[in-house]
Amino acid sequence: CLAPDLALVSGLEITTTQVTPLEKASGQSVKLDCQFTVRPEDSGPLDIEWSLLAADNQKEDKVVILYSGDRVYEDYYEPMKGRVHFNTPDPKSGDASINLTGLKSTDSGTYQCKVKKAPGIGSRKMQLIVMGEWIDH
Repeated sequence: CLAPDLALVSGLEITTTQVTPLEKASGQSVKLDCQFTVRPEDSGPLDIEWSLLAADNQKEDKVVILYSGDRVYEDYYEPMKGRVHFNTPDPKSGDASINLTGLKSTDSGTYQCKVKKAPGIGSRKMQLIVMGEWIDH
């Protein structure tokens, strides 16, 4: 009988429908959307991890913000210190979205939202393109 295994696989689900790539100008703000639903069988502690994926396989992905043990850890990634925040004070409600403010061209890249609530796990990647400011001559 495969049913129990299927139930585990179909546990936590990321329901975001935001289309990427998102294009923004430097200095603007952006919301990276990551809504999720959990099933009753997902009874473990909630962990949310946002990372900026390395474009080069030689480099490691950078964790930019973390929610673990009912606490938010925002100062993981020095270049984004003070500029990255969860969209809601309580991500347990099903909103793991983050806001990035004061965008810089170096913020461009592929971001991954990973939500874990054992045995459920879900992740979604989204691309952000930050363009330089237009200068009129």
